[in-house]
Amino acid sequence: MNEDEIAILSSNNTEEITRILENFLKVNDSAFTFPFLLANNRRVSLWAALFQHLQTKSSESVHVLCLTTIRLLSRDKTELEKLICEKWIVTLIEKAGLFNFVDPEETADVDMPIKEVVVEALKCLCNIAFNSEVARALCAHTSIAQGLVARLRSYKEIPFKDDIMLFDMKLLFILTALRQDIKSKIKEELHGMDYLISCLNELVIEATETQSEVAGSSNVIEDSHNCYLQENQQAIVCEILKTQFNLMLHSGSEEPVSEADEGMYLRLMPAITTLLYAHVPTQEKLMELHSNIANLLTSVPPVFYQYLTPELHDGETAQHIYDGRNMDALQALLELFEYRLSITTSTKNQYENLSPILTVLNKSSRGCRAQRKYLRQVVLPPLRDVSRPPEKGKTLRNQLCRLLTTPVTSVRDLVAEFLFILCKEKVGRMVKYTGFGNAAGHLAQKGLMGSSRGPVLYSSSSEDSDTEEYLEAQPRIDPVVGCTRPPRSNPFEGMTDEQKEHEAMKLVNLFDKMLSEGVVKPARVGPDGRPQPVDHVLELRDHPPNRPHN
Repeated sequence: MNEDEIAILSSNNTEEITRILENFLKVNDSAFTFPFLLANNRRVSLWAALFQHLQTKSSESVHVLCLTTIRLLSRDKTELEKLICEKWIVTLIEKAGLFNFVDPEETADVDMPIKEVVVEALKCLCNIAFNSEVARALCAHTSIAQGLVARLRSYKEIPFKDDIMLFDMKLLFILTALRQDIKSKIKEELHGMDYLISCLNELVIEATETQSEVAGSSNVIEDSHNCYLQENQQAIVCEILKTQFNLMLHSGSEEPVSEADEGMYLRLMPAITTLLYAHVPTQEKLMELHSNIANLLTSVPPVFYQYLTPELHDGETAQHIYDGRNMDALQALLELFEYRLSITTSTKNQYENLSPILTVLNKSSRGCRAQRKYLRQVVLPPLRDVSRPPEKGKTLRNQLCRLLTTPVTSVRDLVAEFLFILCKEKVGRMVKYTGFGNAAGHLAQKGLMGSSRGPVLYSSSSEDSDTEEYLEAQPRIDPVVGCTRPPRSNPFEGMTDEQKEHEAMKLVNLFDKMLSEGVVKPARVGPDGRPQPVDHVLELRDHPPNRPHN
């Protein structure tokens, strides 16, 4: 776009303006930078001309084109901080129809802008708020938060709600993620969580009713399992979940839950549970939905996890049942974990991919006895084939055992804690399923290297019935590697005493070299169950490992 065309945009010739903007949009539809606007202050002139038309009622015919052009231009961060002013932000908020909902009593008397204008204005606000801290600060001084939250409870009154709801939620997510003051205002003053939960429930009801109409009332299965989210609905739900995550982040899950928060969790958990049952068009979209649910659940206290697996009443059924409870939602989380494991091919994205769902599984197994028992049944079934090390294979147990030695310490600790909880925090059981070599790091961290039992925090009923195959192989199992080993020949067979002594001295010299070079340091298990370094190997003779001393 040259200077002559920008000059025409400042005129009232709507035909020429339409031609110029349509051509600009066609050429730059996929562009994210506009270097040709750097010369002669073109960028400022272009933005000013576009907003001049947006603020002029006589230019309504080109408002959509102006907003679409601003949406494209706002992809480029260049000079954006200097360009944006409060008047322009207010203009976009007005075109997005958000001021219409600030005062609920006046909503009925104010006409919403046309759908295309509202949608494009919301897209502009999303881009500008994401790319400009100045814009976010200006938003904090407007009524945009009140408008967004007020519109949450008024979607039924908007004929094109499906077209704007997604971008409302995207804007809410951006503002709550990047502006602490807006986040606090929406959470505390405007009670945004309550309205977001209501939106989730309405979307679920809408999706269920739509499917019921398609299937016919006589063929409909249980309502909670009959939720079919369309692609647009799934996208809206994901944005709501991301916004809820922002609002709940740093809420302090270990702190006492207030009465207001308790009520909020009791409303939230059934909605989340139903969404874990929901069907979506593709497997990729399903995993995206479940990933956002898992992220949100990381901020939910464990005491509320029981509502993920409600008790089944007479006549109710489910695909996965355990101890009289519906385990379908928990199974969906396990399937998400397996999916996350399948796409994690290196340590680079291990933390990002695995830590949220591992945190959720830890909280689940700690927060609800039935869930722990179900997870143990799936993750650590009774052992049969113990001819291979625990980390070799494709089962969940095998994959988790491999993660016990990952260099990503946060993931390693989460995995170890998960397995330890499933083993009812019993050292012997942990070693049985993982091998002492894999479990040693976690046991040392817990101070359980010299202990054979953990704290009594669990039910006394036995869940560890050994199979015949395991009992038969048990005498041959090497606890260090967690599997049987084939008989090995004696390496000293056929050696004279002098040769044996020579080999022993070679070993002593190698150990001495490693000690002197600081490669290893001798240690013993202290009274607290943790490794303690010793100054000299002779101390090991005075206080042998796993032997109490005075």
